[in-house]
Amino acid sequence: MRKPFVGSIILHVLFFSALLWASIEKANEKPPLPEVTKVKLIRPKAPQVPVQKIEAKEIKAPDTAPPLEQPKKDKKKTEPKKEALTEKKPRSTEKAPKELKGEVGTLKVQQSGFEYDFYLALVQSKIERNFRPPPGVRGTLMATVGFVILADGSISTITLVTASGNLLIDQAAERAVRSAGKLPPLPAQYEEGQLGINFEFVVNPNTGS
Repeated sequence: MRKPFVGSIILHVLFFSALLWASIEKANEKPPLPEVTKVKLIRPKAPQVPVQKIEAKEIKAPDTAPPLEQPKKDKKKTEPKKEALTEKKPRSTEKAPKELKGEVGTLKVQQSGFEYDFYLALVQSKIERNFRPPPGVRGTLMATVGFVILADGSISTITLVTASGNLLIDQAAERAVRSAGKLPPLPAQYEEGQLGINFEFVVNPNTGS
């Protein structure tokens, strides 16, 4: 009785072991993976720009032409005339300063441009009336007195320009200008504003030394 029982137990054990083993194998079996398609990426190539080769050309220096011979100039034609080299001085258009001679002496204007003779005659007449030289003078003596007439006719800056060598005559000449007082105003057309005068007082003008 024991042998058939033990044998059945062994058979059952083997059966369950086989089932267990089969289940384990199924569990370990993995489903097959799908086939992988390998794709190879190709990078697009950059367009190639054709490179132009620039050939270096030799720069040649320009041929220097020989200097041209200048024609010989005729000395006779090129030499300027001596007359042409002498510069002609322009003639002065300015008139010389006015001079007015009287009985006692000569009135001279210091600058040019004063053309009013009637005014100079009034000045000369007024000064000559005041000139009283000392008596007993021998020979011809001259004293020059300078002064300035302002626009209103007043006299300014009286100076003895040239001494006569006789103190009394020099004093008489200066006194004649001062005693004239105020002269007539300068002409309105004269724009300088003042007029310089030199008055030459002459004593014994008709006698020699």
